[in-house]
Amino acid sequence: MKYLDYLEKKENITTNEDEQVEVFQLSNGIDEDAFDEWSEAFRQNYCSDSILELLVKGTGQTKEEYLLSKKFPDKTEGFGPGTRSGDFAELLIADYLEFCLGYTVHRERYKNKFNRSSSTQGTDVIGFKILGVKDSTDDELVTFEVKAQASGTKPDHRLQDAIDDSLKDPIRKGETLSALKQLYIEKNNFSKALQVERFQNKPDRPYLEKYGSAAVHDTKTFSEATIKEVSLKGSKRWLIVMHRDNLMELVHELYKRAAHVD
Repeated sequence: MKYLDYLEKKENITTNEDEQVEVFQLSNGIDEDAFDEWSEAFRQNYCSDSILELLVKGTGQTKEEYLLSKKFPDKTEGFGPGTRSGDFAELLIADYLEFCLGYTVHRERYKNKFNRSSSTQGTDVIGFKILGVKDSTDDELVTFEVKAQASGTKPDHRLQDAIDDSLKDPIRKGETLSALKQLYIEKNNFSKALQVERFQNKPDRPYLEKYGSAAVHDTKTFSEATIKEVSLKGSKRWLIVMHRDNLMELVHELYKRAAHVD
């Protein structure tokens, strides 16, 4: 994903509890080719192009109208804008884990919404690293709870919110894995079902496990002082913060481009 070349690593922030927070800034100058590639890949999270024509058939809508009214969170109404920024933040972290760090990230949750402007339940981002055919104790499962603040001027404690919600992930992890496995079995995708199964029984099939918390901010709501105040409450978490100028404008532009299908 070329747009990730514009994700610049900044100096870590050390919290008052002496924990490290990785900080990234997404540049404003993403070129057109990278933006087009990003928007096309972004659309696939909600609806595969291979079935889009069949889904649109019978609706009397164009593909663009269908995506904007049936699949993507609403731009202005109700919880739509908040869901847009939340989904965007989760998918930004998912892309970073997959394309920069080599995890296999599962994204099925966005395709199966009954209410397009509502957030889905379960673990926000879940990814795997499986080293070979046989189990390895170095196989790895990572889960992330992600929060966004894409507008406003006053910083909220979104990283702390992500940490607090992440403390529920050991329970939600099992539920999410079970739901993913069932989905893949129903789709006859048994190879992915087996990937999930690899991580369903840690006592008998040991693996590495990481829990993460992330916040994605507009630069106006990014505050080093606020981030320093976060508390892990005795837990251990991988902490990431990303920010960009005019973030909500970027979010809306990405959805607009993603709805345009050649």
